[in-house]
Amino acid sequence: MEYQTLTPSNRKYPKRLLERLGENAPRKIFCWGPLDFLHRFTMAVISADSISGLALMSTNQLLFTIREYDLNLIGGWHSVMETEIFRLGLFRKNFTVTLFTAKGLRCETFDLFLETRFYPPLHEFPERKEYFRRAEEGELLIFSVSPPEEAKMSRRNIIYRNWIACALADVVFVPFAEKGTKTLAMAKRVLSSKIPVFTTDHESNHDLHQLGISAFTRKTVGKYLEQLGARQAPPPEKKPVLVNLREPIEQIKNKPAGFIQEKLNL
Repeated sequence: MEYQTLTPSNRKYPKRLLERLGENAPRKIFCWGPLDFLHRFTMAVISADSISGLALMSTNQLLFTIREYDLNLIGGWHSVMETEIFRLGLFRKNFTVTLFTAKGLRCETFDLFLETRFYPPLHEFPERKEYFRRAEEGELLIFSVSPPEEAKMSRRNIIYRNWIACALADVVFVPFAEKGTKTLAMAKRVLSSKIPVFTTDHESNHDLHQLGISAFTRKTVGKYLEQLGARQAPPPEKKPVLVNLREPIEQIKNKPAGFIQEKLNL
């Protein structure tokens, strides 16, 4: 992977990191792919792996609204809920996806990135082909703040990776966290740093609610995102279906009312 190295003096270095972290911003960022993804409204995702079925359903309710916005998603994409949102990012044309690995970019590849997240028999997930298409065509952005030769994902590197991913984002979504998880500790750190962060209103997230993290429903999350600067994606263009002019006029006359207008997309 032909990565580039960004330092704070480089004009391509993410300004948001300097604004939020100052002298604590990473001295080196290693990346490959379109950096202009970060010019889009970016949502980081962190979630504990112990999410319950009901909490997962509550998250999916929010995603029914979130998926209608133009977003760049960023994360490590490890936990169950994170990988589901990762797949949604590949499925939706209005989403771009940024990968953030805890390994060095001399050791990470797009194949290995998937292998450590989708184990058999789940490795043949439906969006796999789209993932590699985007990788091949330069439509995936990958970041690392680990030394390029780092081949293992240490706990220290993972926590630091998650923190920088959150600092890069316009907003952080925490589908689930509870006491004793590194996700709750990260959510607390994000909140204290005044980075916008939100979760679901499901009762299983009471530890997040007690921290003062905003909770939303499918009906309210859209307004919150728009207040932060997110915009809804334009509706997909409808391809007009032409009337078969060779069809006998008598058959057309027998069609239901409005048939011709519908076919002409009027």
